[in-house]
Amino acid sequence: MKRILVVILVLSGVLIGGHYLMTGRLPWVALSDEEQQVVALREEFDRIRQQWRQAGQTQALGVDASSQSDSIPDRLEQLDRTLAELTPRFKTYEAKNQATTLRREIATFKSEMR
Repeated sequence: MKRILVVILVLSGVLIGGHYLMTGRLPWVALSDEEQQVVALREEFDRIRQQWRQAGQTQALGVDASSQSDSIPDRLEQLDRTLAELTPRFKTYEAKNQATTLRREIATFKSEMR
């Protein structure tokens, strides 16, 4: 019985440690409002990136996809402006760090779009 308990405790410790290493937070700690804003902006960026890829695949097939891809740079620019406005207002280090990382990813994606 003691061995089973020790195995369960060790496995729990490994899982919690792995989660902490992957996310930088403990599983029972909720995201702050600022971090939730950054997560929402990241999801929007992921949608924009996916739409860009789909438009590129459509154009590769010889279909005119300019109507799909015309609004993407504008939406991307708006997302970047929103992040630029929000980042100085963030109080938590995690939110600032995530926002900075997201802005770098957006800049990289913009350079790849050209």
